Amino acid sequence: MTTPLKNVIMAVDGVTEVFPARNLWQRLPARAASVLQRQGTETEDAALVDVRDRDGRTEVTVRVGVSSDARTPDVVRGVAAAIRKHFAPADVSATVTVARIAPADPVPAGSQDA
Repeated sequence: MTTPLKNVIMAVDGVTEVFPARNLWQRLPARAASVLQRQGTETEDAALVDVRDRDGRTEVTVRVGVSSDARTPDVVRGVAAAIRKHFAPADVSATVTVARIAPADPVPAGSQDA
Protein backbone atom coordinates (compact mmCIF):
# COMPACT_ATOMS: atom_id res chain seq x y z
CA MET A 1 0.00 0.00 0.00
CA THR A 2 2.81 2.45 0.70
CA THR A 3 4.50 2.19 -2.72
CA PRO A 4 1.64 3.94 -4.57
CA LEU A 5 1.47 6.50 -1.76
CA LYS A 6 5.23 7.05 -1.99
CA ASN A 7 4.83 7.65 -5.72
CA VAL A 8 2.05 10.18 -5.04
CA ILE A 9 4.34 12.02 -2.61
CA MET A 10 7.33 11.95 -4.96
CA ALA A 11 5.14 13.46 -7.71
CA VAL A 12 4.70 16.67 -5.67
CA ASP A 13 6.83 19.42 -7.18
CA GLY A 14 9.81 20.13 -4.91
CA VAL A 15 9.96 16.73 -3.17
CA THR A 16 13.39 15.18 -3.70
CA GLU A 17 13.11 12.03 -1.55
CA VAL A 18 11.02 10.23 1.05
CA PHE A 19 12.68 9.18 4.31
CA PRO A 20 11.46 6.56 6.81
CA ALA A 21 8.48 8.00 8.69
CA ARG A 22 10.03 7.18 12.04
CA ASN A 23 13.59 7.87 13.17
CA LEU A 24 16.02 4.98 13.48
CA TRP A 25 15.78 4.84 17.29
CA GLN A 26 12.00 4.46 16.97
CA ARG A 27 12.38 1.59 14.46
CA LEU A 28 15.05 -0.38 16.33
CA PRO A 29 12.80 -2.30 18.79
CA ALA A 30 10.59 -3.65 15.97
CA ARG A 31 13.64 -4.58 13.90
CA ALA A 32 15.19 -6.42 16.84
CA ALA A 33 11.96 -8.30 17.50
CA SER A 34 11.64 -9.37 13.85
CA VAL A 35 15.21 -10.67 13.86
CA LEU A 36 14.65 -12.60 17.09
CA GLN A 37 11.44 -14.12 15.73
CA ARG A 38 13.27 -14.97 12.48
CA GLN A 39 10.70 -13.18 10.41
CA GLY A 40 11.83 -11.37 7.31
CA THR A 41 12.85 -7.78 7.82
CA GLU A 42 10.26 -5.21 6.85
CA THR A 43 10.53 -3.82 3.37
CA GLU A 44 11.98 -0.37 2.91
CA ASP A 45 8.68 1.00 1.57
CA ALA A 46 6.77 -0.28 4.60
CA ALA A 47 8.75 2.07 6.83
CA LEU A 48 8.65 5.10 4.52
CA VAL A 49 5.04 6.16 5.02
CA ASP A 50 3.29 5.44 8.30
CA VAL A 51 -0.46 4.95 7.81
CA ARG A 52 -2.64 4.26 10.85
CA ASP A 53 -6.37 4.07 11.49
CA ARG A 54 -7.39 5.93 14.65
CA ASP A 55 -11.09 5.75 15.49
CA GLY A 56 -12.16 5.88 11.85
CA ARG A 57 -9.69 8.61 10.91
CA THR A 58 -6.65 7.80 8.78
CA GLU A 59 -3.42 9.32 10.10
CA VAL A 60 -0.48 9.51 7.71
CA THR A 61 3.05 10.46 8.75
CA VAL A 62 5.81 11.11 6.24
CA ARG A 63 9.26 12.71 6.22
CA VAL A 64 10.45 14.26 2.97
CA GLY A 65 13.42 15.96 1.39
CA VAL A 66 12.74 19.29 -0.30
CA SER A 67 14.66 21.01 -3.08
CA SER A 68 16.35 24.23 -1.96
CA ASP A 69 14.87 25.83 -5.09
CA ALA A 70 11.31 25.16 -3.87
CA ARG A 71 9.28 27.05 -1.29
CA THR A 72 9.24 24.60 1.61
CA PRO A 73 5.82 25.61 3.02
CA ASP A 74 4.26 25.16 -0.44
CA VAL A 75 5.85 21.72 -0.80
CA VAL A 76 4.59 20.63 2.64
CA ARG A 77 1.07 21.83 1.82
CA GLY A 78 1.28 20.06 -1.55
CA VAL A 79 2.31 16.78 0.07
CA ALA A 80 -0.54 17.01 2.61
CA ALA A 81 -3.04 17.77 -0.19
CA ALA A 82 -1.74 14.85 -2.30
CA ILE A 83 -2.11 12.49 0.66
CA ARG A 84 -5.67 13.65 1.36
CA LYS A 85 -6.56 13.28 -2.34
CA HIS A 86 -5.03 9.77 -2.41
CA PHE A 87 -7.27 8.63 0.46
CA ALA A 88 -10.38 10.61 -0.54
CA PRO A 89 -13.17 10.53 0.56
CA ALA A 90 -11.79 9.23 3.89
CA ASP A 91 -11.16 11.56 6.82
CA VAL A 92 -7.36 11.99 6.71
CA SER A 93 -4.84 13.76 8.90
CA ALA A 94 -1.37 14.23 7.38
CA THR A 95 1.80 14.98 9.31
CA VAL A 96 4.56 16.08 6.95
CA THR A 97 8.06 16.70 8.27
CA VAL A 98 10.92 18.10 6.24
CA ALA A 99 14.00 16.00 6.99
CA ARG A 100 16.36 17.62 4.50
CA ILE A 101 16.58 20.69 2.27
CA ALA A 102 19.15 20.17 -0.45
CA PRO A 103 20.01 21.67 -3.83
CA ALA A 104 18.03 20.22 -6.70
CA ASP A 105 21.28 19.34 -8.51
CA PRO A 106 23.95 18.77 -5.86
CA VAL A 107 27.54 19.32 -6.93
CA PRO A 108 29.52 16.03 -6.77
CA ALA A 109 32.26 16.01 -4.14
CA GLY A 110 35.66 17.01 -5.48
CA SER A 111 34.30 18.80 -8.55
CA GLN A 112 34.36 22.31 -7.11
CA ASP A 113 36.91 24.73 -8.49
CA ALA A 114 39.66 25.58 -6.02
